Amino acid sequence: MKAATDRSSEPLYLRIYRDLEDKISTGQIRYMEQLPILPDLCKIYGVSEAPVRRALDELAREGWVVKQRGRGKGTFAIKRLTRITLRVLLAGEFDLSQTPIEFSHEVFDFLAGIRDAARAQGCVVQQVAAQGFGALPPAGDDTGYLIVAITTEGFTEGMALLERHGIDAPRVLLNPPRPLPPCVRVDMEEAAFLGVDHLARLGHTRIAYIGGSAADWHGPRRAGYERALRQNGLEVDPALIRTSDGIDPKQDAEALDTLRALPQPPTAVFAGSDYRALHLLAHCREQGISVPGDLSLCGYDGIDAVANVTPALTTVEHPRYELGAAAVGLLADILTGVRPRNGDAALDQTVPPRLIVRDSTAAPARP
Repeated sequence: MKAATDRSSEPLYLRIYRDLEDKISTGQIRYMEQLPILPDLCKIYGVSEAPVRRALDELAREGWVVKQRGRGKGTFAIKRLTRITLRVLLAGEFDLSQTPIEFSHEVFDFLAGIRDAARAQGCVVQQVAAQGFGALPPAGDDTGYLIVAITTEGFTEGMALLERHGIDAPRVLLNPPRPLPPCVRVDMEEAAFLGVDHLARLGHTRIAYIGGSAADWHGPRRAGYERALRQNGLEVDPALIRTSDGIDPKQDAEALDTLRALPQPPTAVFAGSDYRALHLLAHCREQGISVPGDLSLCGYDGIDAVANVTPALTTVEHPRYELGAAAVGLLADILTGVRPRNGDAALDQTVPPRLIVRDSTAAPARP
């Protein structure tokens, strides 16, 4: 980065402020690009730290930059000069008023991340379901679509809906189970791997899976379960794999009863969702099965409820709020020309999952 033309009649801090403001406003410093660190800025402008610090403080006060502390610390450009509209399309047959809470909880978190990130960036957000799509005014060049769905078919239907209406606007898919660029997602296979690998590292060799089938949305989670077993030198035993819909507690209870009746029952269960894990925990309590004394239990999703039960459940967190915010950033980058519009591999953006270890997992009891 080079300093701009001389403004010798102005105070040093103001010259630096105006130069950095010009670079952000003209796109020389792109949205969310990190500015050089303080010593480098001092060298660029040939000044001490004081005027640079004041310039950065003024830029932050005016909303041109944000200062981040801790991990990923630095000063980042955050102002966009183009006011854009983000249309959040709830695709498929999704209906927030009717969809079971087992599915809709994560969408509310997505929407919170979208709302807050859009507000911070000065974007307009319009939320629409497929049923009301035809009533929308035509999309302008400054309009893009965030497609939210809870099934693979929902994403397909969302894309088809745009095509039926002749809409060629930029779009980003929010958390599809597999790469469908441009998209922002969690690597679901890696997330499941983290949970099962945790159980294996505790010493469990009989680890069961209760979740969706390998053919649906839960396919990557099943794959992560199997990969973690193999990587830890454990056999993938079909007898330890059971499916449920994640909604009916009786299905999860029956699955656990079947597993516990095996000649060599599991000492740990990885549940394909936190709601399944909660169902299993309740059934264990009814049957007098100690968690984690008799059975370690790990969930998947990171919903708030699993931290407030006894024992608190170990889980793999889907950072849903961060996913929503990241999707806004990616779509805004495409709309403003910072990122290419076509769906190449670089537009498959992932947000890392997080393993949260609590009280429901422990080393297996000695025989």
